[in-house]
Amino acid sequence: MKLHKILITLLSAITISSCTSGFEEMNKDPMAVNEISPSLSLPNMQYHGFHIVYGDYQRAALLYSFLYCQYLANTSSSFTSGNYVFNTSWAERGLWTPYYQQMVKRIREIEPTLENHPEYNDMYQIMRINLAISTIRMTDTFGDIPYFKAGIGETLIPYDSQKDIYYDVFKELTEAVTELKQKKSNQLQYNTEDLIYQGDVDKWIKLANSLRLRAAMRLSFIDPDKAKAEGEAALKESLIASNSDNAGVTPPQPNRWANPLLRSLVVDESRASKTMVDMLTSYGTVTDPRLTLILSQSGAWVKGEADAVQYRGVPNGLPVTDLSLPEYDNSHNSCIWGYMWGYDWNSAAKGSNVAKPNTDANFTPLGLMNYSEVCFLKAEAALRGWQGAGDAQANYEEGIRASFEEMRALAPEGSYSTTDDNTYITTGQVAWNNADDFEIKLEKIITQKWIGIYPNSEEAWAEFRRTGYPKLNPVKQSLEPTINPANNEFIKKLRYVDNELSNNKEYATDPTLNGGKGDGLSVRVWWDTARYK
Repeated sequence: MKLHKILITLLSAITISSCTSGFEEMNKDPMAVNEISPSLSLPNMQYHGFHIVYGDYQRAALLYSFLYCQYLANTSSSFTSGNYVFNTSWAERGLWTPYYQQMVKRIREIEPTLENHPEYNDMYQIMRINLAISTIRMTDTFGDIPYFKAGIGETLIPYDSQKDIYYDVFKELTEAVTELKQKKSNQLQYNTEDLIYQGDVDKWIKLANSLRLRAAMRLSFIDPDKAKAEGEAALKESLIASNSDNAGVTPPQPNRWANPLLRSLVVDESRASKTMVDMLTSYGTVTDPRLTLILSQSGAWVKGEADAVQYRGVPNGLPVTDLSLPEYDNSHNSCIWGYMWGYDWNSAAKGSNVAKPNTDANFTPLGLMNYSEVCFLKAEAALRGWQGAGDAQANYEEGIRASFEEMRALAPEGSYSTTDDNTYITTGQVAWNNADDFEIKLEKIITQKWIGIYPNSEEAWAEFRRTGYPKLNPVKQSLEPTINPANNEFIKKLRYVDNELSNNKEYATDPTLNGGKGDGLSVRVWWDTARYK
């Protein structure tokens, strides 16, 4: 539909020009707005709320969660978020504003129309699922946030506890699935304006149930009874069952530069982390079959320099003074720009200048949840004895194979080998051993999930904080005085943005927030039970 594409363009301009506005703008009374069709609201929720705008993606993910889950390391002296320096502008423009203006506000605008437009019901349920995805990400990133009264016209918005938010997300997902399963007649349906599933209701049901399982697992250490109840309820329903069900955002006009991850990496301000390279080259008894799909060779290796290493990563949190050393420059380290994106970089270090995507049609959606993750969720559920989860080993191994399949889908012919697939899965510390204790098995599951959900950095960072796995390397330098890398300490969450601290001060500075711990980069969110330092 041309109309929704035009609307996205216009709203992009509006968002950029008003990105620093406070809650007064974010919470305009939706009752004062003329009726808006869900077909116009949903694409904005997805396009802006999930950061298809590459500048927002850089601020929301590449400069925060990508570094904190150690998929990549910063190599630019202009950025210090990898050293745990908080930048309120990035957090506001990349995370806070898109959530409240493009997620919460959009759905609140639709709710008053439902009574007069029962034909919008299914479309509204899909909007609820989108909001649930984004809400989980926001509360995982910031902890307690404004939620229940956000977007309804209030100026000062109270904060809600993460526990209450998670419990409401369970309710939202359950109710949305119940409504969608009724297959009511006379319902309007999304088409191309749905940038994820193009209106496929059955796939939205699978995603909602899978998200319920994800949310349940997040509570497994802090609220095990609720986690089990919600997880077992989700396991009784249809879940994402293959890579064809994967949820990812495809922009209205996909092209070789439309994926914000690839577009952001062109500017050469980061490289693969040492953690990522070590994991792919040394964790198994053989090289991880996904190595060439995720990483490029170093530019120095391609040029044939004598001291070059083919695959090399940068330690996280290097001091600015170290970034100028030859061993840490971009040419001597791998980019996270491998064959999985449909690129051919045999003669180039990273694919920006020489190698191009094979075709514009080979667009890889910006992933939100994949089949591999669901397999690992089921593996952990089985490990915990949740009914309906199946066999832990079978789910674990299927998760690895699903990851192989997904990453190979667009890879050029001859860019990878399947020869070592079975050896990788069945030998060494990757291999499943029923005699292992709970912690060893959990570490295997989460480590493979960390690789299998790449590049979903938000989920990877959350799972590290929940479980303590995979075992990440402490940053080389922290410029946040409350976090000491020498004591193996890591960042816990992002603090609240400055606009909140000034415009919503009474609530944003409440010392009872986050279980009485208040706010700060070293404050743990509710479900974080200190399984890491």
